[in-house]
Amino acid sequence: MSERATAERYAQAILEAIVEQWQSTLTEVADALAQDPKLGADVDAIDAAIPDNAAPELQNFVKMLVQEGDATLLPRVVAALGASLRGETGPQAADITSAVELGDDQQEQIRQRITAQYGEDIVFSFDVDPSLMGGLRIRVGDQLIDNTVANRLMSLREMVAASVR
Repeated sequence: MSERATAERYAQAILEAIVEQWQSTLTEVADALAQDPKLGADVDAIDAAIPDNAAPELQNFVKMLVQEGDATLLPRVVAALGASLRGETGPQAADITSAVELGDDQQEQIRQRITAQYGEDIVFSFDVDPSLMGGLRIRVGDQLIDNTVANRLMSLREMVAASVR
């Protein structure tokens, strides 16, 4: 193996180790925020959720997210770190499924909202599935927003079944 290839393997190993450490710590902080959302509103309170052995840069990053009001983005940051390391960059797919055909204005409103939330690099596809009965099912990458009548009815059925037991 050439010296260049060996050096690149070492460099990749270093990057993976650093990203893994950041992902692990950020996941730990995100889990703490999920259990106590109040932590995400106070820079001093978030210190309790950051492991003591975390790199100062990582601690500063988490505090900056809290200051900017973006602490809820931590799970997405962790996912994006992994995707970047694996070289999975490029446009995301946004699959929008509705019970009825959406008009051009409705489609444009949905495009604008999703673009504002997920960024510019999105490829949209619109489908119709009458079994949804109403509402929308939106999948962007690995995120699913299911605001359909069929999903609401299923949730209601599960709640009623659980309360009868």
